[in-house]
Amino acid sequence: METNVNNKERINWKRIIEFVLSSGVVWAFLSFFIPALIMLFAFKASAIHPYGNKQMLVVDLWHQYYPFFKVVREKLVTGGSFLYTWTTGMGTNFLSLISYYAMSPLNWISAFFSDEQSRDVMMYLLTAKIGFCGMSFSLFLRYTFKRSDLSLVAFSTMFALSSYMLGYYWNVMWFDTIALFPLVMMGVVAICREGKWKLFTIALALSLISNYYIGYFTCLFTILAFAAGIICEGKNIKDFFYKLWIIARSAVIGIALGGFVLLPAYYGLKLSYSANNTFPQEHEFYEKWTDIFANTLSFSPPAMKEGLPNFACGMLALVLLGVYLISPKIKIRERICTIIMLAFIAVSCNLNILNYIWHGFHFTNMIPYRFAFIFSFILIAAAYRAIDIMLTHGIKIYQLISMPVMPAVVLYLNKLAKAEEFTAALDGDWNFIRKSAVFALVFIGIFVAGKFIPKKFNRIIAYSVSLMLCITVINEGYMNAELGVKTVGNSGYDSYPDKYNTVQDIFNYIDENDDELFYRTEMKSTYSLNDGSLYGYNGVSQFSSSANVNVTKFMKRMGLYGSEAGNRYYYRNSTPVTNAFLGIKYIISKTGKILSDPYALEEYYEIGNITASKNNFALPLGFMVSDDIKKADMVMYGNPYEYQNEIIKLATGIKENIYTPQPVSLADYGNLKVKKNKYGNYSYEKDKSNNSTSALTFSYNGVENASLYGYIGNGSGTTANVITQGMGIESNIDIKDYSITFPMGMPESNLKSEIKINPQTDKDRGTIIVMAYALDHALWENAYAQLSDETLDITEFSDAEIKGNINVLNDGVMYFSIPYEKGWSVYVDGEKAETFDVMSAMLGIELESGEHTIELKYIPEGFTAGVCATGGAVLLFVIFSVTDFYFRRKRRKNEALSNENDEAQPLTMEEISADADVSGETTENTEEIAEMVNAEDAVEKTEATENTETEKEIEIKEDDNISAEQIKESDNEKS
Repeated sequence: METNVNNKERINWKRIIEFVLSSGVVWAFLSFFIPALIMLFAFKASAIHPYGNKQMLVVDLWHQYYPFFKVVREKLVTGGSFLYTWTTGMGTNFLSLISYYAMSPLNWISAFFSDEQSRDVMMYLLTAKIGFCGMSFSLFLRYTFKRSDLSLVAFSTMFALSSYMLGYYWNVMWFDTIALFPLVMMGVVAICREGKWKLFTIALALSLISNYYIGYFTCLFTILAFAAGIICEGKNIKDFFYKLWIIARSAVIGIALGGFVLLPAYYGLKLSYSANNTFPQEHEFYEKWTDIFANTLSFSPPAMKEGLPNFACGMLALVLLGVYLISPKIKIRERICTIIMLAFIAVSCNLNILNYIWHGFHFTNMIPYRFAFIFSFILIAAAYRAIDIMLTHGIKIYQLISMPVMPAVVLYLNKLAKAEEFTAALDGDWNFIRKSAVFALVFIGIFVAGKFIPKKFNRIIAYSVSLMLCITVINEGYMNAELGVKTVGNSGYDSYPDKYNTVQDIFNYIDENDDELFYRTEMKSTYSLNDGSLYGYNGVSQFSSSANVNVTKFMKRMGLYGSEAGNRYYYRNSTPVTNAFLGIKYIISKTGKILSDPYALEEYYEIGNITASKNNFALPLGFMVSDDIKKADMVMYGNPYEYQNEIIKLATGIKENIYTPQPVSLADYGNLKVKKNKYGNYSYEKDKSNNSTSALTFSYNGVENASLYGYIGNGSGTTANVITQGMGIESNIDIKDYSITFPMGMPESNLKSEIKINPQTDKDRGTIIVMAYALDHALWENAYAQLSDETLDITEFSDAEIKGNINVLNDGVMYFSIPYEKGWSVYVDGEKAETFDVMSAMLGIELESGEHTIELKYIPEGFTAGVCATGGAVLLFVIFSVTDFYFRRKRRKNEALSNENDEAQPLTMEEISADADVSGETTENTEEIAEMVNAEDAVEKTEATENTETEKEIEIKEDDNISAEQIKESDNEKS
């Protein structure tokens, strides 16, 4: 018992600690926690919830990313299908949607928290992703440069808190793949150096699955990285082709592993506006080169939506770049490769052709230079290579001299680009230029201090320099993080989503009192551009990169907001015809009762100021129309009302127009000079003698047994208001960027309805397109009766499968208010029917008269092939892994047998004599070689690697003690 206790007491903690530190685990964890905590404290400084009453949701994070994040959480909690969602765009390929927005496995954590905690969960997940960026970069540095100390933490923090991360952190879905990027590059190094391919394959697959868009950048840069790796690590031509085969094979397997996501995403993107881009014919540069490289300075606000590439990653990187470029310990070919890669990324950002290729053969809508993080990755890696040389071989005078060069160059570029800020810095203003200069001097001072510490304290030098650099980098990182959070901005926590709980109570009431298995709801006006996903109802609006461009065009034809290039279409209270063909049954208003359309909408339920109105002319998900609807693709239209007239004629066979244009009964142009060009088209010009700009008012007389509906084209207006019979019924209609239709009430024939348009105040002249149409009640009711007499009665409904019955009176087309995709399969009485697009956007089938059972099933286009590709890739991965293991084991066995044979083979007398003859020469040569090696070591070995005599004696004594202890332990065990 005493022996066991003594053995436990004699645990060599020193060796355990050294092992843990050398293994890199501690540095990896610190590289995770330090950037994550810095970001968390930056959020706290800006009062982001739960540390205040703000939230980080801004721009697309407000409109897109968080609403889709909520849908993912909802599906995880309820067990819904990840193939399709009805909450956005009248129905959308959800797998394609989340392949860009919400495929991160970290999102699954949200299922363990309540809906109210979702925003806080997203914020904490973001900080974790930033931490993972630091951790993976730490692993990359440790493997690539074979160093394991505190310096890893400093440089990993620089990468995790670079200006790219701080300017674009609101694009939360990018950060999983950015965090995986260093691991992919680590895999490239492993292939070039050792032929090991598994890490590269798995990391690349996870990158593409997490976010195919950033994963595409990773794939492109892998080509450059491999070329550089082979140049620096390659041995010969045979080795090059072998490694090329390895990385090509691994890349194919990695891409195929993500096939179940990538193929549906590809086919989904083919339906979007991005598929229509054309390659630029001429080259052009976006920015001045001096401005681009001047932006590598620290402490300047990062670009958030527009601006220069976010290249800044800390002053330490600039300080060490000069050391890297002149270091004789670094191969010239390695330095050339680094310069070429940095230059290529910089040129790619500034040259339109390369920028187009990098962004997936697409020009971005805001947020330019989305691959700029690669520049920071290369720059920081080069800087770490420089410090590795210094800490290993000692700090040299010429290295200290080179340190101020690059910071001085960048400061000079800022003098050229931002003269006022530079002058202010010289005058003592504590701005970003002055801060950067001070931190550069601090970093240089740390190295100077390390240089003049006595040589016998080599280990102390290494640890002290690393510690001081780490402390300074953390300080710089926090200041930049706080600036980045302020630059990106925030929004109010309590007001998002607007009146959420009350709206949910409205939905609950509707669900309890509506027996239909499926119906659509929409908001009178949008709060976000994905309200259906945000509030959790089956909606029409959608804003996403995968928005179906044909549906966008259809929405615009029907008179709703839509932008093909903006990847969006969204709802605003519209006409009865539009609501019927979109399948909208309920409309929610958060600003009181809907007064603008008493004919089509009736009050249904209200809680306080929030009301639900029921559409009197709602149509279900599927209904029959005339076979003539196939001619809708050829309809020429001047405005939405003319288009709806033709659609109703084709769908029902009615010959009359249900809408008729109304003349302006009275116009008031205020102080503007207005010229009428044609019906509904006006040109205006400001009165130069009057600086103010007044509204234009257009009045229309009421029509008996009809409702009025207005239309304003995309002209020079900002907002519009509708006043009917002296009462305001519509206000602040957004008309600045999009055309829109809207109800104007049902005024009596002797009363008026007015449209007041506020022109843009920053323009001296412009064009206003405004008109009103009267909907004939009798004609519309006749058309609605024909549309509603043959409808689909849904008996079963789920996200990706619908069943129902219909009694068809006459042969025709069954129209579904579902966007047309090849993923939808429709079965009539068990037989698969041919699907086609109706009005170039919606799903339809031909149907004969009689009673039928209808079944709709959805499998995203490419999903089956993608699953097969993934399965095949898994099989190939296993086969190659087993094959590699077998050949490696066989090679080791052959080597072992070869060594045994060499040892067992007896020497002949001739060999012994030959050995005896050369023994003297060998001894002499050995002595000469030893002298040469000692001479070279005296020149090349630095103070950092030389041990003093005192250290050697201490180590010998420690070894003696250890040996003595081992002997005692061995004796105890024997006894």
